[in-house]
Amino acid sequence: MNLDALYREVIMAHHQHPAGRDPLPEVSASAHGYNPSCGDEFEVNIHVEDGRIAGIQVDGHGCAISQAAGSMLSQVAVGLKVELLEDLIDAFRSMLKTGEPDSTLPGDLPVLSGVSQFPVRIKCASLPMTTTLEAIAKL
Repeated sequence: MNLDALYREVIMAHHQHPAGRDPLPEVSASAHGYNPSCGDEFEVNIHVEDGRIAGIQVDGHGCAISQAAGSMLSQVAVGLKVELLEDLIDAFRSMLKTGEPDSTLPGDLPVLSGVSQFPVRIKCASLPMTTTLEAIAKL
C-alpha cells in the first residue's frame, strides 16, 4: 500500500467513525466555526480543570477532511495543558503550510500534511483547530 492510499484510509476511518462527539458533562468554553466556502461547520466545547483539557467535544458536519481533523484533535487534546494544545495547533497549521509531515505531532495528525497539495482544503483541515483556539480564547 502506498503512502497516499494509507493517508486516505486513515482520513476515511476518522470520517466514518469520528471521535470526540459525545457531549461533555461540563463545559468551560465553546466556539462555533463555519467555512462559508464549503459549508463545513463545527461546535467545539472544552472543559478545563487545573489548566488542562479535561474534555473536548468536536461536533459538526462537513467534508471527510474536516471531520477527520476534528476527530484526530479530540483524540490527542485530553490531558494536555491549554498552552501545549495551543502550541500543537500552531505546529499543525505550520505543517499544512509546508506540506511536510511533522512527526512531533501526536496521533494521526501528521497524516493531514498531504492536504497542503490542495490549497482549498487547508481551511477544511484547519477549521476544527481554529474553532478550538477561539474556544480557548474565551477561558
